[in-house]
Amino acid sequence: MNPQTLMISLSGRQALAAMLALAQQRRGRFVPVRRLSRMIGASPHTLARIMLRLTAAGLTDALRGPGGGVRLARPAHEITLFEVVQEIDGPEVLNRCVLGLGTCDESEPCPLHLIWYPCRQQFRQLLTETTLADLIHRPSTLNQPKVPCT
Repeated sequence: MNPQTLMISLSGRQALAAMLALAQQRRGRFVPVRRLSRMIGASPHTLARIMLRLTAAGLTDALRGPGGGVRLARPAHEITLFEVVQEIDGPEVLNRCVLGLGTCDESEPCPLHLIWYPCRQQFRQLLTETTLADLIHRPSTLNQPKVPCT
């Protein structure tokens, strides 16, 4: 079982991939959603819905018509991975049970709660402290967790 796949949905992962692809474009350039979907290997229909949500949240700008598409609304160094994931998967994205159980917290923990909790905290920290620009400019220098979470 891969706990991260339970925490971030396919749409959340596609949103991250799309935002990273946009961050790699020349600043201010609009990329058609169909082209962006080919770049990341996602369905154009699904990606269009994702991009609508990111645009409504102010993370991307959209332009209709010829020469239109989507682009980052802010510089890549101002957009964290957590902002993107949270917009697609909701505010409780990192608080869900790793086993997918309905009730899982300190008062009613699942069997993996105490083991997974430190890893979840490290994952949250990684997402909140990492920007799109970090992935482009310094992918090999991102902070490594002190305790490996495998």
